[in-house]
Amino acid sequence: KKAKLDTVANASFFDALVSHIRSALDQPVLCPSALQLLRRVLLRNSVLTAAVYQCVDAVGELMVTAYDRRISQQCAQIYVDFMLDYPHEQKALQKRIQHLLCNLGYAEDGGRRAVLNCVYLVVLNFPEAELVSKWGGLIFVAASA
Repeated sequence: KKAKLDTVANASFFDALVSHIRSALDQPVLCPSALQLLRRVLLRNSVLTAAVYQCVDAVGELMVTAYDRRISQQCAQIYVDFMLDYPHEQKALQKRIQHLLCNLGYAEDGGRRAVLNCVYLVVLNFPEAELVSKWGGLIFVAASA
């Protein structure tokens, strides 16, 4: 019973932490630190709450819209690591990859470059069999368009 209470307390702590990280992403001064903290939280691989998935979706948006190239690169690495290391339903993973592909035509150069770099990380890091069988056609048709 005590272990279950500890698990619930841990989950609510991480939910609160991820919620604060999410709100810090909207503040340029706090954003670099928030991304570093999020990366550390994700490395634990034990935080499987909706708040984490929503926060990473916000990181995907920030990757495209950030004016600082380092922030975009950090976001891209977190986004790809999350897709690789955390469990996803097929539809959710497809949604995240489509987010990248849809933003290849983003109006700002920096956003397009960030997305292209993220797609490169996907191609580089995803297992080859999965990339070929599930995502290859989608990615390469979008990238060549």
